[in-house]
Amino acid sequence: MLEHLALSRRNAAPVPPNFAVPLRRSAPARPVRRPSSRGPGFPVYLVEPERASRLALVRDLTSAGFAARPFATPDELNAALADLPPGCVVMDVASASAAEKDRIVGLPTILIYASLDAVDAVAAVRLGAVDLLHRPVSLPDLLSALDRAAPKVRAVAVRDAALRAKAAVDTLTPREREVMECMMEGLANKEIARLLGLSPRTIEMHRARLHRRLSVTSLTELLAIAFRARDAEYF
Repeated sequence: MLEHLALSRRNAAPVPPNFAVPLRRSAPARPVRRPSSRGPGFPVYLVEPERASRLALVRDLTSAGFAARPFATPDELNAALADLPPGCVVMDVASASAAEKDRIVGLPTILIYASLDAVDAVAAVRLGAVDLLHRPVSLPDLLSALDRAAPKVRAVAVRDAALRAKAAVDTLTPREREVMECMMEGLANKEIARLLGLSPRTIEMHRARLHRRLSVTSLTELLAIAFRARDAEYF
């Protein structure tokens, strides 16, 4: 068998020394779109009556890493506000003034103006403005204003989480709160049972109810809510 293979190789046609395999021409590579250097940003709620401007701003802010959501009027934003996470509002001074009676409470707001006098500036501050930008607004100016608003957005997010945690903890029974406070001290079931004069089995039942009442699946999540609720007294 080996002799047959060797004979076949000797009789095979020689390969030309300069033999070259033709290369298939490939399509030009598409440019790689680099991710935003800013990374994921906080929500930005754009209130702009003109649809074209609204969509353009959303596109620019999304490409810059922000979670932008458009609204045609302040009323639209107010209607959705209860279900939205904390963010920064960007709107025209005229829209903000028209919505003063239904003021957007608690959210940092960047106001855009065409012309502004001292009276308008005072009104803008009263409306909760954290920054003022002159129209037409360039994207770099808007991004800089959002960067300046970021600490306030984070503060609002912390406050919002604390208040929601307090609302959840307020639904607990006095005994469940006692058990939770012992858990916050790092006590084990037997220690909590001895301190409260209950059986370890009863403590286990209270802990299981705490998980259900607070909609958590781990001790870490439960304690996070408990400590946030404690922080709510500072707001």
